[in-house]
Amino acid sequence: FVGTRVGSRVCRVSPSAVVMLRDFLLAAIIPHAIALRPIATRPPPHTRSSHVTASLPPPAALPSLASLAAASILPTCLGFWKTGYAASYGYGGAMLAAGALTLRCSVPALAQAHALALVFYGLRLNLFLLYRELALPEEIHQMKKREASSADRLKRAPVILGCSALYYLMAAPLRISAVAPTSGPAAAALVACSFLGFGIAALGDTIKTYVKAKEGKGYLVTSGPFRYLRHPNYTGELFGWTASALLGALVALSQGASFARSVLPWLIGSAGG
Repeated sequence: FVGTRVGSRVCRVSPSAVVMLRDFLLAAIIPHAIALRPIATRPPPHTRSSHVTASLPPPAALPSLASLAAASILPTCLGFWKTGYAASYGYGGAMLAAGALTLRCSVPALAQAHALALVFYGLRLNLFLLYRELALPEEIHQMKKREASSADRLKRAPVILGCSALYYLMAAPLRISAVAPTSGPAAAALVACSFLGFGIAALGDTIKTYVKAKEGKGYLVTSGPFRYLRHPNYTGELFGWTASALLGALVALSQGASFARSVLPWLIGSAGG
């Protein structure tokens, strides 16, 4: 404990509280991250038990707000190189980093599966984008190189920060599942739905790229999932991310009012993402 004299009294402050305050202040300087404060990981007194307390990861075991913000911002800064990278490699990199940071921690099995879904999405997307850019004509991948001055590149900062904030919020449901003491079949089903949605998106991207590389950019793809969905890549993403957000809401509301209040900022962030 650290002792601080106030008047004639000595206040004792826990070092863990100092660390948590430091992490919060670091995150507060990053746009849009200020609204998402660290969540309380200790259950309220009337529901506390040795079993529940042991199952909740301590604050130090979870990624800090600063590290989560960096995971969203740093990959998106590729947009200063090429504008399109902010919404492509930056998108995939932010999701991959958020999932990987959580996997490094001691979290419940549900959160591990949830984090793996984000890792799968981000890694698959970036590998697909890299292949498309290196192996296919520019008219297909459309990542055109444009000359720009340093001043012109800095003008992209609002877009890059806006995308970073969106990616931060999209990963917010994972923070809720990471501190949930229990889960059920419905939560597991929603994780499976996330994987399913991201798998459909991957299949759509793969088939569309293969057919257009063979038949030409203007060819209308109608095979595979395109027989049933006009845009299976977008539909799959919508399905996967909706399942992720619903998972966060389900976990928050199923653990009781006190737990829901403790993760309320992350729950709001999930809706924003």
